[in-house]
Amino acid sequence: MNFSRKSRMILVPAMLASFGVLNFMPPQAEAWTDQTHMAIERAAGLSSYQNACAPDVSKTVAAINRLKKNDGQAHFFDASKPPTREDVTAQLEMIGMSRDDCPEGYILGAIVNATRKAKAWTEMGKFDDYNYAILGHYCGDLSMPLHMSVYDDFNRKHHLNIDQTLTRKDVKWDVDAVPLITKEMTVDDSVRFHNEDEIIDYMLQIANESYDLAQTIRKENREITHDEAIQRVNRSATFFRALMRYCGKNITSDEAVHYVVNH
Repeated sequence: MNFSRKSRMILVPAMLASFGVLNFMPPQAEAWTDQTHMAIERAAGLSSYQNACAPDVSKTVAAINRLKKNDGQAHFFDASKPPTREDVTAQLEMIGMSRDDCPEGYILGAIVNATRKAKAWTEMGKFDDYNYAILGHYCGDLSMPLHMSVYDDFNRKHHLNIDQTLTRKDVKWDVDAVPLITKEMTVDDSVRFHNEDEIIDYMLQIANESYDLAQTIRKENREITHDEAIQRVNRSATFFRALMRYCGKNITSDEAVHYVVNH
């Protein structure tokens, strides 16, 4: 195909601009891989667990198109100290804010807000599977230690490797790895929530565990072990399963998961 000189003068800058949009966007940290997120939601009992990856897809769409409004800030909290109830309260006021307005993130507020929305849709009898895909994804991000830690040089260096801790490379399709991951998981099936205060207390327990582990691996200059990753995703799946029960969502059980009842 031949282009005139004038056309080339227009086309080349346009191509370069397009290339820049796709390749020079500011990096965004993800949490866990699609395999792990799907495993968390399946172990928790969400039948449509394959939708677990959707929130990260939406972030990518926003980044490619340079959209300022997306849920990217709902996936983490750059905590410089142990998270508290005051952080939850403050973050509930940040829902929907962009990176420019809320650089430290608001995952704690996002989980409470998503729980409220999911519960309302379930009680109204609406199609609510996507609500729970979002809520379960946030619950998964909560257990990833570097999503409850400042985004410093250590975080940037190790984030991707930690995301991939449980990723199975011996499968043809990502979805085939899910039962292999859930086979290693243990979910506490006795957790029940009766009100939002109990939810926040439990959420903060997990958030502080993630924060503490982040400080430990930073001090020891290492990444998390396979066993540590399993312990973290167990906490996310237990939390998400209890949230679905609280919201009235129908849940199932994965035959590969070990469900326990602690009294």
